[in-house]
Amino acid sequence: MNKKEILVITNTEKNNSNLTQWITDQAENEEYVLFFASSDERAIELCHQRRYDMAVIDNTDVDIKLKKLLAVLPILQKEVLLVSHNGEAAPDLHRKVVAAFNKRKLERIKRLMVLDSSKPAPQANALPPFSAN
Repeated sequence: MNKKEILVITNTEKNNSNLTQWITDQAENEEYVLFFASSDERAIELCHQRRYDMAVIDNTDVDIKLKKLLAVLPILQKEVLLVSHNGEAAPDLHRKVVAAFNKRKLERIKRLMVLDSSKPAPQANALPPFSAN
């Protein structure tokens, strides 16, 4: 199993106890590898250098520009998931992270089901299916 790489964008000098608790819990977890950026500019630089599965943005820090990151990061990395930490407790943040990964997995499964060619191919002289358009 490959580990998910998560970019945590927070200023570690400012004490955000809930986010710090989540980071500590994830250090013990073997599922995620955490990388850190202390500002929005540093996060953009890191996204130029490496691919991340998710970015967790500390929305409680006024120095980190959430709107800027929400606009720029998806352009730099199309598949990156963005999760905003709004001061919720560590278990709630963990649920948000897991829910975001599960949502992406379900969307991928839906795309595969649409691309599934298990239906027989239409015959050359057959009429197309009815369309209200």
